This record gives sequence, structure tokens and C-alpha cells, in this order.
Amino acid sequence: KELILKKAILAFVYISSLCIICAQNEEKTIFRTWYMKPVQGKSVQLEKGLKDHVKKFHGKGKWPEFYFEVLSGPNSGSFAGWSGPHTWKAFDERDRSKADFDHWNKYVAPFVDNSNGDGIMFLSRKKDIGYGPGAWTDYYHLSWNIIHPGTGGQYREIAALSKKVKEATNSKNHHNIYQLVSGVNADMWLWEYPINSMEELSMSTGGSGSTLSDFEKVLGKKEAEKFGELYRSTIKKRIRELQKLRPDMSSPIPKMSGNNQ
Repeated sequence: KELILKKAILAFVYISSLCIICAQNEEKTIFRTWYMKPVQGKSVQLEKGLKDHVKKFHGKGKWPEFYFEVLSGPNSGSFAGWSGPHTWKAFDERDRSKADFDHWNKYVAPFVDNSNGDGIMFLSRKKDIGYGPGAWTDYYHLSWNIIHPGTGGQYREIAALSKKVKEATNSKNHHNIYQLVSGVNADMWLWEYPINSMEELSMSTGGSGSTLSDFEKVLGKKEAEKFGELYRSTIKKRIRELQKLRPDMSSPIPKMSGNNQ
């Protein structure tokens, strides 16, 4: 009986450990993002207001917010805000102060033109189909992928094959993948390439970030052709944009390790 009890305890500890690990993996997957277009002629005021707001209410140990300049795409000339990674529970538990609201409404909101904005978007990062170490870089090349309804499984297959090819060829073209869970389009995913310079844009300007020869080398010509057909039948539209990190307007940039950006 004692032996059975010991085995039961060990099994319980093992299962509990797995649950804890799973919970930890799920903790940092949710990101909130939004665009802020300056009112005509008020870009300097908006920038100043955001810097001051982040310094006062989003410093070390506080709710993190990171801001970027949008350099290309339909939102160029705007700032992009990102907050995360979070759990869903963190949003329920956040206690935003009146002083925070009041400062935002006085020094930020008056200089934002929201007439054509997409509003707030919530994204879930899919670490299993990302590739490369989590790291903060100076630029992020984003590809917003609008897929045909009902093809989410196919999109994940595309991502998994792309990751396989990159791993096999030891590609330096890293990427993160997010699924839009609430926002402008229910059938939208984000493919994000962290890069350190404009020169590195050349790595992420073709399809999934790997060349056709890479796919043929790893998958074979026939399977590479199937991949191309799958890609064309899944992705309806892509919108590309380049964002530049503004550390001077952001919460302290955390140190990253592994694939945990």
C-alpha cells in the first residue's frame, strides 16, 4: 500500500508539473495593438504627450506599452502601440487609475485622429509555428495576412512547412506568428519579421521568407509545388508595413531569452 501511495504521489507531482508548465506557456501569448494617427500638424504634440504618459504611468514594473513609428503601408505616418505579452486574466485584473485616464485625455487624446482607424486589436502569438529566438530589434516587417474563411488549418500548415524549411536551411530570417482573435477582421493573421536594419528587409520580401529553391531542396519539387498551391488557395490578401521601435516612447525594453518575446 505504501508503494502504491508513493507512486500515486509521484504521478500527481508529475501531472501537476505538466499543468504548471502548460499554464506558464499560456501566460504570455496575448498582445493588444492599436494605431494612432496624429491630427494634421500635431505630430510633435502627440509624440510629446505619449513620452510623458509612458514615463508617468508605464514605467518599470507597471503595465507595459511599447510604441513604434509606422514607416510604410496604409498606416504610415502613424504610431503603433503594443502591449504585452499578457494573459486574458491580466486584462480583467488591470486597475487603471483616474490619473492615468485624465493624463491621457488631456495630453494624448486631443492629438489623435481616429476617423479612419481600425480600433483595438487583440492577437494571440502562436509560438509553435514561430521560428528563431525571441528578441527585440530596431525594426519589424509586418505582413498582415487575410485568409479565406475556414482556412485557418491550412494557414497553420503553411506556417509549419515554412518553419521546417527554415530550420533545415538554418535560415537567419526569423519570424513570429499571431492570430487575430478580436478586431478588424476575423480571418486575419500576422507574420512578423524582426530585423535590425532596413537592409535586412530583403530577407522577408518573398512569400513566407524563404526562396523557392529552399523549399525544393527540403521538400522536393513536387511538394514545393503543392505548397505554392496551398499558399495561393489560403491567403486572400496581404498588407505589408514596416514599424520602427521607439524606445524613448516605450516602457523599459525587457531582456529576452529563447523564443519568448
